Amino acid sequence: RKGVITVPKEDIDPEEFELEIIDAGVEEFEIEEEVFIITTSLEDFSNVERKLGEMGIRPENAELQRIPNNTKTLDLELSLKVLKMIEEFEEDVDVQNVYHNLEVTEELMKEIEV
Repeated sequence: RKGVITVPKEDIDPEEFELEIIDAGVEEFEIEEEVFIITTSLEDFSNVERKLGEMGIRPENAELQRIPNNTKTLDLELSLKVLKMIEEFEEDVDVQNVYHNLEVTEELMKEIEV
């Protein structure tokens, strides 16, 4: 399990922000189009949340997620079947979260977009 925290970019300088937050226990710092995605260990999750609070930064989302240590690549046909099954699980009202270790390849993404 890992902590995943999403912070809106707003007026935050990415380099300064990363330097400030990294010492709190950040494992990975990603810069997306509109947000920063911070990944922490389970043990450092609350430290990073606390540091964000001290900096006056309010996360858009902060949660513990199950992130696979390694992913599995399947052929396109089987990958599409697995994604369909995952989608059906997610639509079930009794299911809260669905985790998988399927490697979502570029080829698979192109097929999904069609």
